[in-house]
Amino acid sequence: MKRSLHEWLTWQETAHDKAWDLGLHRIGAVWQAMGAPRLARHIITVAGTNGKGSCVCWTEGLCQAHDASVASFSSPHLSDYRERIRFDGAWVDEAELVAAFEAVDAARGDISLSYFEWSALAAFHLIARRQPQVAVLEVGLGGRLDATNLIDADAAIITRIGLDHQDWLGDTIDSIAREKAGIMRAGQRVFLADRTPPAVFATTAASLGAELYRFGAELHAEEEAGGIAVRVPGFAANLPKPPLMPGAHQYGHLAACLAALAPWLQLDAARVAKAILHTQNPARLMQLPGEPRWLIDVAHNADSAEVLAAWLHNMPRDGGRFIALCGMLRDKDHHAIYRHLAPEIDLWVLGGLDGARGTDVETLAAHAREAGIAAEKLLSCDDIPAAYHHARTLARPEDTVVVFGSFVTVAAVLEKHI
Repeated sequence: MKRSLHEWLTWQETAHDKAWDLGLHRIGAVWQAMGAPRLARHIITVAGTNGKGSCVCWTEGLCQAHDASVASFSSPHLSDYRERIRFDGAWVDEAELVAAFEAVDAARGDISLSYFEWSALAAFHLIARRQPQVAVLEVGLGGRLDATNLIDADAAIITRIGLDHQDWLGDTIDSIAREKAGIMRAGQRVFLADRTPPAVFATTAASLGAELYRFGAELHAEEEAGGIAVRVPGFAANLPKPPLMPGAHQYGHLAACLAALAPWLQLDAARVAKAILHTQNPARLMQLPGEPRWLIDVAHNADSAEVLAAWLHNMPRDGGRFIALCGMLRDKDHHAIYRHLAPEIDLWVLGGLDGARGTDVETLAAHAREAGIAAEKLLSCDDIPAAYHHARTLARPEDTVVVFGSFVTVAAVLEKHI
């Protein structure tokens, strides 16, 4: 039966009995039935708690600046499902994506696939057909049992590790890191984008004979004379600070991506600088023009909330208030997110999220009070559109509205605001 893209996605949402169903046996069988071709000349897999999407964007931008074809697979999306599969930075064509779903359906027989597995297989199929110079795959959840780990990558990038998805990955940093380390391969080049990574990465790399490169050791990117001085194996240059990917936490991501690409591309300082000036990962510390200011960030766990709080702490207030517009999913650590951001926020506008994973506003408000936020600082709204309306009404020209808590929250606000 012929389906439109909307019909395919609606069907996929309920076709499998679990939203997340980790393991490689089902998707592996389907991929073998599809021929299991190699995706690209060079393949990079990116894992971690936060920063994966930024590494995908850096890889895309650097490849494009050097005229190297690049394909990427990432998740989740903000406004359009086609964002998940990109070729040279452009979203996949709708008809092409539908044809890929049809190819997966023809190969799977009676095997049931999760929503994410459908997207991963479609991405693998489309990327393999194009055979780009570089393919970069973002792990969806964990690493060892994630659908992307079906593909043997030439290089792996692992970003900062924090507590998230504990129901699937364990409730300690070490247990989560062990799952992420599962993307490593024997003899592979592995790049750690965080200065203080868990020790399990070094021990796993040593046991596999993988080459390990660590930010702050073999990889360097430091602020210097108004720019950043980068030094990684195969490349060194003084470069501009990223205007569209702000924050010092991006330097480790950039260094890891440069080092991963250095053996495959003739890295040129001018082309790298061009990539730095133009690369953007939407909704990461993204400031919208106008008054009041709107700062959009998809911070949705304790680790990313800490980064956002540090950014706000150093951001000029210009006599105004910081007004939070926040909605969160049920499986996130609300208390930790509140604790990180409460010292920086003057007023909270909370919006409930629908769906099985969404958190109603009464629960959000209760958790905020439990985290020590005064009731008089809380305004509760049934949904994000209502919260957006209240935030706009409350904000004075000198204020900043800070939108965070979930990709769903950010997407709903951007739909209203832009």
